[in-house]
Amino acid sequence: MRVNIDEIKEVGLQRDWDLTREAVDEIVRCDNAGYRSRGPAHVAAHLSKVERRVLLDAHSRLALTAPCGRCLTTVSVDVPVDFALTFVPAGVAGAAGDHREPDAGSHASFPAQTADEDTYSGKTIDLDPAVREQFLLALPGYPVCGDACKGLCSVCGTNLNERDCGCDRHVPDPRWAALEKLKPKSNE
Repeated sequence: MRVNIDEIKEVGLQRDWDLTREAVDEIVRCDNAGYRSRGPAHVAAHLSKVERRVLLDAHSRLALTAPCGRCLTTVSVDVPVDFALTFVPAGVAGAAGDHREPDAGSHASFPAQTADEDTYSGKTIDLDPAVREQFLLALPGYPVCGDACKGLCSVCGTNLNERDCGCDRHVPDPRWAALEKLKPKSNE
């Protein structure tokens, strides 16, 4: 979605658009959790101007499926994506692209006040990269089917939510492994 900044009047500009299921899949495919889209995503955005800065307030909801991070069953995940960004003209002091030396004691490579800023050049702002970035940032890193999910057996791979396999999954403390060699062997 491209927006001409001259279209943004005093009351702002409302833009709504849909991303196809395939477009959402292409975005979330970058994540290693195996997300897949269940349908298109609607994006509602309000843009307003303050001097040469353009303020973006956007909302969306992603309907996704992913394998549970513990038991690998497919789970449905609804991800709200709400964000606000400021677009500043490229080359303006304090813009996101204007990297200066951090203040003493700071570990950031840019001033904290510019963390939610992006730049634009000319009269057009391309919102797609910002929406893509915000979709990726909103994804849960470790989707699970439930807080009580028991996962898979580390020995035989059985889904422990369905049944207990009876495998010995006890992992001995490696710090005591040397003492196992001193243990007397029993006669068989």
